[in-house]
Amino acid sequence: MRGRVASAAVFLAVMVIGGAVLLSDPVQAGVLHGLSVAIARVSARVLGTVGFAVEQRQQVIGTTDGLFRVSVENDCNGAWAHLILLASVLAYPARTRDKLMGLLVMQPALFVVNVVRIVSLFLVGLYALPLFRPTHVYVWQVLIVGCAIALFLGWVERGAEPAA
Repeated sequence: MRGRVASAAVFLAVMVIGGAVLLSDPVQAGVLHGLSVAIARVSARVLGTVGFAVEQRQQVIGTTDGLFRVSVENDCNGAWAHLILLASVLAYPARTRDKLMGLLVMQPALFVVNVVRIVSLFLVGLYALPLFRPTHVYVWQVLIVGCAIALFLGWVERGAEPAA
């Protein structure tokens, strides 16, 4: 019972402290903006690779003809899902080495999922604009957090050994 309470306390502490950090002005303007730009850059490259004429400026991806644009804002860059994954791993009673190795694999994997998210939202907006908002707010918000949880559960099942 104590182990569960301690794990819950670690999870909550990481979420509260991490959330405060994510919401701070310096992190919003610096790290998170940079993350949004990086996601937009990679997403634009993916779209260009599969044949779409797009351009990317900062966190904005748009068609070269100007018909559609999407902006990867700080609340849309997956940072909260990354924080949930981090808090889950840190709270789980595993060896430090397993935690580090898991995070080194899972955090980039979640970044890739978020690129898929942005690319799919761009395509939904381009071809089915009325579905953009519900897809963004209701479908992908749940999916990105669900993917963070699925990555964590996969890591636990695949052999994160409990700490001694």
